Amino acid sequence: MPTIELTDRFCQSAKPIDGKQTDYFDLKTKGLCLRVSPAGTRSWNLVYTKPGDSKRARMKLGRYPEMKLVKAREKARDARSEIGEGTDPIAEKKALAASQTVSDMVENYITRHASTKRSGDEIARRLRKNVSDTIGTIKLSELHRRDLTRCIDAVKDRGADVEANRVFEDMRAMVRWARGRGDLDENLVEGMKRPTETSERDRVLLAEEIKTMWKELPDADMRESTRRILRLCLVTGQRVGEIAGMVRDEIDLDQRLWTIPPARAKNKREHVVPLSEMAVAIIREQLSAVEALDERKGRVPTPFIFPGPGSRAAVTGASIPKAVKREEVTKRETTTIMGITPWTPHDLRRTAATRMEEIGISPFIIGHVLNHVSATKASITSRVYARYDYAKEKREALDLWAEQLRAIIAGADRESALQVGKVAVQS
Repeated sequence: MPTIELTDRFCQSAKPIDGKQTDYFDLKTKGLCLRVSPAGTRSWNLVYTKPGDSKRARMKLGRYPEMKLVKAREKARDARSEIGEGTDPIAEKKALAASQTVSDMVENYITRHASTKRSGDEIARRLRKNVSDTIGTIKLSELHRRDLTRCIDAVKDRGADVEANRVFEDMRAMVRWARGRGDLDENLVEGMKRPTETSERDRVLLAEEIKTMWKELPDADMRESTRRILRLCLVTGQRVGEIAGMVRDEIDLDQRLWTIPPARAKNKREHVVPLSEMAVAIIREQLSAVEALDERKGRVPTPFIFPGPGSRAAVTGASIPKAVKREEVTKRETTTIMGITPWTPHDLRRTAATRMEEIGISPFIIGHVLNHVSATKASITSRVYARYDYAKEKREALDLWAEQLRAIIAGADRESALQVGKVAVQS
């Protein structure tokens, strides 16, 4: 088999010789080879002499390009160090797999990977509930694709099709991560399809629906802070999780600005949201309520504008859709939430964007209001060189939308409410 100094460029284009499986051994790292199959699959292997019996052995390290050349060399060198000390890495790996369970893999993944993500808490909840509780005791060495399918089937049998898709995506990411680490020898989800085909939601509330929902909201069986979060979803057009996680340091009510830091923004870029007077009024109401509660409880003021129970953390964004869902009522085969066709908090964000476009606001500016990647990172020029933040245009857009929203809530029909907004845009 050929021995060459492997490079990333070579690995990207490596092909099997004469259409047969070929091992390309690395000149720089003893025993490391890139195996290329007739189908074009490229994987890293370490060929070594086993301690004790002097037999040749082959250990899988990972696939290319998921595992880059530099990482493959690092893993190969680490393994060779173990071999030099008399340890057989294949035997060690098998022993570890024999002792580790699916629950161990789930907790490892949550701690070492999922916890760094914005949605880490939800990922942890889904994996523990739907994977650990179902197949958690199975050894990794005995894990089969049918076990993963059993987890998905259990979710689908509950009628939770959207949840089934999310659990599948979580499992797929976890299995790929575990395989990259060497905890699993195979990518068990390869070839598996999403359990349910779901269409993109396009629910936009009509003017009359907005009026009805706003009127019914005070009577909804939920915390007042949840009601304020829902109102802000519609008034600001921002994501429910970003609103729920709002902290005092992000808000400047005198300047009417809310600065979402990169760590909390979906696209990992700081996002400045100009606040209309309507939004400021809602936030002031919430701050007054939180301060009064802290004083009554005799505790240190919380930094969270929408604190959860005990004020030790912000309320989770996932709790808001659940609160809305609990308001679902079915009468005479017709289902409604707060008097209108079922809706979600994200539909309020979409509604705000649609209404802004209706009154003549540029889709490009709306994209900046919503902090969409397509608007803020559309090209190298906009990512690196263009630093104009469209603050003026964003403020105008949100102030105009607030004017139209007030007209809708006050009872103006759709055409009248649209006219309010269009006149404001023209002026």
